[in-house]
Amino acid sequence: MQISREVLLSPLHELVSLLERGDVSSEELVQATIERTEALEPELNSYITFLPERALERARRCDRERARGDVSAPLHGIPISLKDVFETAGIPTTAGARFLKDHEPSNDAEVVRRLDEAGAILMGKANLNKFAGGESGENPDFGNMQNPWNRNYSPSGSSGGSAAQVAGGLAALSIGSDNGGSVRNPASVCNIVGLKPTHGRISTEGMFPRAYTIDHAGTLTRTVKDAAIALNVLAGHRAGDTTTARHAVSDYTSEINAPITGLKVGVDRTALRGAESAVTETFERALTTLTELGFRLVDVRLPSAEEMSNAMYLIFLCEWGAAHEPWMRERPEEYAGGARGAMLISAVDYLKAQRERRTFQVRAGEAMKNVDLLASPTYPIVRRSHRGLPTISGRQLDSMDVLRFTMPYDLLGLPAISLPAGFDGVDAPIGFQLAGRAFDEALVLRAAHAYEQATEWHRRHPDI
Repeated sequence: MQISREVLLSPLHELVSLLERGDVSSEELVQATIERTEALEPELNSYITFLPERALERARRCDRERARGDVSAPLHGIPISLKDVFETAGIPTTAGARFLKDHEPSNDAEVVRRLDEAGAILMGKANLNKFAGGESGENPDFGNMQNPWNRNYSPSGSSGGSAAQVAGGLAALSIGSDNGGSVRNPASVCNIVGLKPTHGRISTEGMFPRAYTIDHAGTLTRTVKDAAIALNVLAGHRAGDTTTARHAVSDYTSEINAPITGLKVGVDRTALRGAESAVTETFERALTTLTELGFRLVDVRLPSAEEMSNAMYLIFLCEWGAAHEPWMRERPEEYAGGARGAMLISAVDYLKAQRERRTFQVRAGEAMKNVDLLASPTYPIVRRSHRGLPTISGRQLDSMDVLRFTMPYDLLGLPAISLPAGFDGVDAPIGFQLAGRAFDEALVLRAAHAYEQATEWHRRHPDI
């Protein structure tokens, strides 16, 4: 059977239905995905490791299991990818660094084990910013990633390869990592859904370390329902895992259509400065849609990105230095500029930053007392060039500027999701962000789904 481009760009939940009905087989779906990947990958450069033969073998096994009626897994036969920070047994895990190209772990990360149990078919390991650092979509070792909407621009980062694959029809789901916006920013500029859950909701055991208390694993999908399906698979604690919270897990798909009328959404308009006009205009339209759906908008005042940036920087660098200390000593040339100073941060400064972080969490909690959710843009710029960041209002943006809407939720540890919200022209997607209280992903997903169903942006796909 010839599988069309439209099928390969279908949401994950629709692909599950096609497989369940027997309209397509796993082998057909994977073979078509391989052919599309081989055609587009020279332009996108989205993979570090591509595994077509392994994927086909797994797909044939899935088809045999389905023929026996031996299917209970929610992702059975679905092609997915992983950002190349998750350990995969017998498959290279590089974290985007060429000197690790022969590093083949002996065990799978917990996220990988869960996806395997759910029946997912791994197509390969996605390209990323080296060591998952930054939002540029650049990698000096494996080459820059390209945005499927306009190959002259970046898909942002660091999970840029994952976002390009989901947007371009190369994977129905990709798992990324986020410690400043690395799932949500690529989702925004690639017109897909990026979910960063509460810190501790998804395991980071076996994920290449950046910053232990800030690292999050997250999902990149085509719809909110797909994100809910993936979170059902990935969320929760297992015995022996030190990275997950012992907190009750919802059935996120069963709650997604619950009523939203009367929910209060907090908006801090003082934080909107520093964004391009197309971003703020799109955000205002998204707020209008929320009010039309029955949400109530409430003005709030949150700790600003500028206030939080110093604590974030100290905590991040100190924890990164601790995780990478052997390589920073043995291979200093692999680390750019200030990164090598990570090991020089004093314990006193680190502890002061952690105490300051706690005050920010308390302030955010106070701001959320009278609201259910928070709304903001996701990414302050529209087109992310590989040649550097733009100037806004006469000021050259830096890396912290472009993380101003996403970074706070990594430091605070709160769940946040980026949703397709519009375009600047025909080839520049713009997202907006909803965030919630800790471990309230069910409400975040419910609100996001209501917005998504009232708009048509998620139905648009790049013309490739």
